[in-house]
Amino acid sequence: MSGDIAMNLMAEKINHCLAADPTEPSLWVVDENISAAAMASVSAAANLTVLTNRCDSAQALEQRGFKLQLSDFDFSSFEPQSFAHIFYRVSKEKPIVHHVINQAAQYLRPQGYLHISGYKNEGAKTYSDKAVKYLGSLASKLLGGKTAMISDIVCDDVDDSRRLDDKNYSVLQQPVAAGDIRFTSKPGVFGWNKIDRGSEFLIAHLPEVLATITTEIKRVADLGCGYGYLSVMASQQLNQATFYAVDNNVAAVTCCQQNFIQHKIAGEVSLDSCGSQLSPGFDFLLCNPPFHQGFDVESGLTDKFVQSVSRLLNKGGHGFFVVNAFIPLERKAKGLFESVTMVANNQSFKLLLFKK
Repeated sequence: MSGDIAMNLMAEKINHCLAADPTEPSLWVVDENISAAAMASVSAAANLTVLTNRCDSAQALEQRGFKLQLSDFDFSSFEPQSFAHIFYRVSKEKPIVHHVINQAAQYLRPQGYLHISGYKNEGAKTYSDKAVKYLGSLASKLLGGKTAMISDIVCDDVDDSRRLDDKNYSVLQQPVAAGDIRFTSKPGVFGWNKIDRGSEFLIAHLPEVLATITTEIKRVADLGCGYGYLSVMASQQLNQATFYAVDNNVAAVTCCQQNFIQHKIAGEVSLDSCGSQLSPGFDFLLCNPPFHQGFDVESGLTDKFVQSVSRLLNKGGHGFFVVNAFIPLERKAKGLFESVTMVANNQSFKLLLFKK
């Protein structure tokens, strides 16, 4: 069992439904907020398909024997009205939740069930109420501790006028600009419709950092690239370098690839968790590491990024990080780098330059 009561309720529901209906096709939608412990509490079954947008989640699930699809929550490969059950522990981002509920209306068979869980402060009750109005009726609701809940919603009277606003989830958009530079993005990417303030802070100080580096910068990596803001902006100053951007999120990689094409950046964008598939040999790395995994703070994430930067940098290479001011990144980097320099701190974010 995991510490996530809402997911524990969902795991019990999945296992119960699969045991009761071992031949009925079912779908489990897995976002980044499903931990390894939670995955371990669900039993793989021949009639259960898992849909996830994260490559590290996909790898962990595949190792446990689950049949899965890795995509940007793209349901189009499934037959409409084909699932008896869709299981979903709500995501952090509202457009994703609305997208999944909208897809449930199309891909659940008549009298099929959407099982949706979460906490009250995550919007679980509101999402459940919206899904009931859209899909048909509420069969049951179970409350757990700490305001956790799970709702079983029957798809028996779909009202298309109740379709939820998912911000055109499946469409690539251009909602963000930095001066004349426009960025392709979409819902499902962290901060999809804004410029992250930490990343903006890093780019503002990049010229002074580059001025202190005397070695040639030929290969640059961007770990946890999102839609590609850091790579695109840094390429304006490092236009002779080749950029390698990675993210574990399918939507982020799709958008970043489009921004590389749009802004004619030499390099590659790949689906990868913390740069684990990249080979060493980089002169410079950019990183705005996540410190949340779903709804929760996950300090181990920054550890992974720091260790990855240490592995990937050439001797004498530099890693330029931006993190929230309260994260003790200097301590995490101790012993892995020749030097750690505080470039700037505005009390919200700090910039650290690591030299290998």
